[in-house]
Amino acid sequence: MIDTTDTTMTHPIEIISAGAGSGKTYSLTKKLNELLSSGEVQPGGVIATTFTRLAAGELRERVRQSLTQQGHRQLAVQMEQAAIGTVNGICGELLERFAFAAGLSPEQQVLEESEAKRLFGEALDQIVGDDTAQLQALNALARRLGKEDHQGTPQWRDDIVGIATLARANDCDPNTLPAQGEQSVTELLGHYRQPVTRDLNAELIAAIDEVLAKVDTDADNTKKTQEYLKRLRQARGSLQGGMLPWSQWIKLSKDAPAKKSETLAEPVRLLAEDVDRHPQLQRDIADYINAVYRLAGKSLAVYQERKRQQGLMDFVDQEQRLYHLLENPEVQQTLRDELQLLMVDEFQDTSPIQLALFVRLAALANRVIWVGDIKQAIYGFRGSDPELMQAVIQAVQAEGGHADRLPCSWRSRPALVHYCNQVFGTAFANTLDPDAVALEPAREEATEDPAIITWTLPKKIADQLNGIAAGIQDLLTNGYRVVDKHSRKPRALVTVPGCV
Repeated sequence: MIDTTDTTMTHPIEIISAGAGSGKTYSLTKKLNELLSSGEVQPGGVIATTFTRLAAGELRERVRQSLTQQGHRQLAVQMEQAAIGTVNGICGELLERFAFAAGLSPEQQVLEESEAKRLFGEALDQIVGDDTAQLQALNALARRLGKEDHQGTPQWRDDIVGIATLARANDCDPNTLPAQGEQSVTELLGHYRQPVTRDLNAELIAAIDEVLAKVDTDADNTKKTQEYLKRLRQARGSLQGGMLPWSQWIKLSKDAPAKKSETLAEPVRLLAEDVDRHPQLQRDIADYINAVYRLAGKSLAVYQERKRQQGLMDFVDQEQRLYHLLENPEVQQTLRDELQLLMVDEFQDTSPIQLALFVRLAALANRVIWVGDIKQAIYGFRGSDPELMQAVIQAVQAEGGHADRLPCSWRSRPALVHYCNQVFGTAFANTLDPDAVALEPAREEATEDPAIITWTLPKKIADQLNGIAAGIQDLLTNGYRVVDKHSRKPRALVTVPGCV
């Protein structure tokens, strides 16, 4: 397991909160340019991580151009020495450099994400294999618990992949996953009421029979009541045939006939409300969680072994290998002598293993700058967590680090900025202070055309797409105006050839 709580730094971390359109790239370029121009930092002493190769190339090129314009041509040429790239690109560079210390070949074969996904799928197939009994049990559990897609296909594979992904993002040993599954069961069922010893299935059948007998369909022949009684008969058949899916229990706890017969349906509703006390539900939950954790652990072990045999590693392997390599005293000393600036962009989307890696690198750097925006965190499925980022910010501030924010929106019109402030201020009210959400508009309102236009779209996807296209065409033909980026004056929207 990794430890992201140790943020003790030789030099304080500077954290910059940069909302959308607040001039993040400009600020990063300016800050890096100033540090290089002043001689505080040399290009070869820079490590900067960005989220994409495109962003890395843009940052490098902007700094190079800025240095050239200021007459620092030698520094501009030396920018090739700066390690600017994606997290995994930087990990690859450092692992290649310190390959022997890491016990690796200098020539690394790194799997792309699609290949890694395929290889893990093969490992999972090997574990599940042709065990028909295991497959049937998993499928039955998934269906009873509602773990199906819209076509009724059980989705337990997705849960296994998700657990394996999060385990690797937290540097967990695959052998520990079964125990973590048991802990998960204990914690989850701790929120449930104690299971009953009564036969709830039999009681629900009796309650349904009672309602079916008491509701007078001549006195209440409404469509709502007729459909409700039909659902009761279907539920009774499922109960007699084996097991009513738990989602149907929940629906019965909320379902009702027309008002005239509503009180007669109380026995079914009250019994269905006890679904969380059903011993079979709690057994199903425990069995399912234990199964997917166990299979995730076994599949991970096979996946790791297959990569080892073929001399392969994936992106997470790179992060884990470098994280552990940074425990090596010789590697630490080498980087401590060289690393003058560690700059991390989009830090809100870092996984726990990446965050722990950045913490270790930061302890070796003379200056550390992390830039991000909690509101824009989108990679929760990979293990990133806004709450973790907030905890890091608090820990950094407690250690004497500096947290700042870019306060202005340079991208959008004032009316749109104020609109977004209200929308997101409300959306993040339970997470962030209003001051951490709102931006001040830096542009002037140069056109009277509305900043917000509402389109009402039909339900069907095809009709929605046609509606959006028609709306865009209407904006083009009716002369809707925008503010030109260069002249700062209003102009009509233009059609880009080949796009509309």
